[in-house]
Amino acid sequence: MEQLVQWSYDRYTNIELVDGEEEEKEEDTYRVHPHDIMRANQLAGPLLLKIVSGEMLLEDDLDDERSNRAARLLAHLSGRGGFKTWGAAPLLAKKLLQQNIIPDIASRDILELGTGTGMVGLVCDKMGAQSVQVTDYHPSVLENVAVNVALNEAKATVSKLDFVEVANSQAPEWIAKRFDIVIASDLLYEMEHAENLPVAVDMLMENEFYFMIPLRDTHWPEVHRFEEKMEQLGLQQRLCIDSERQEEEGIVRYRYYEYTRLP
Repeated sequence: MEQLVQWSYDRYTNIELVDGEEEEKEEDTYRVHPHDIMRANQLAGPLLLKIVSGEMLLEDDLDDERSNRAARLLAHLSGRGGFKTWGAAPLLAKKLLQQNIIPDIASRDILELGTGTGMVGLVCDKMGAQSVQVTDYHPSVLENVAVNVALNEAKATVSKLDFVEVANSQAPEWIAKRFDIVIASDLLYEMEHAENLPVAVDMLMENEFYFMIPLRDTHWPEVHRFEEKMEQLGLQQRLCIDSERQEEEGIVRYRYYEYTRLP
């Protein structure tokens, strides 16, 4: 099982120098297909859950170790390599690490919106960003992110930020704050998001916005409205790249954006 996890981890951390192009000979490396993980979850998930919950104890000195190992395996089987199942965050993290999309990151103050597990913000921190603030609106999400920040010994700070409230001037603590870079992923699932995210970005962003989303057939109106609203606010689309990835449900398309302010 742990070998399967390692192969699956390799699948999602392969070197990708540009979108859709892997390192030479990378295609020869064995990487687990998502269906393998799904099947492993079906077979082993219930047993791992019993171990983690304490239903299966041998009452010896190794119970704690078994429980910890089972928890790590269960986390991986439940969502790609320990990541939350939102697919855009791992892709954005890979771009940050492998394509040097923010070459002067050491001099940048970064705000992440809708951080989820904190993955993208933590990557920015590990890359040496001058400061990183990871934010989300949900209290339980923020509690989990705070644990992740501590486990990674990161300098990032964790704060509550609801970008809908910011856009509607309902978050006075954020009104006067500006960041060199705003970064986000997986935030266009409702028309309310498409209407308010550009406004919040305009209020919080000093120079640049980096954004990655999945392109779902059910959410094209939100994507189009987001792009339209960004243009209306005078935020210039510097880069827009589409790519495809094999996910559990099949081939999923993703779109990566870079925005700057019009001079």
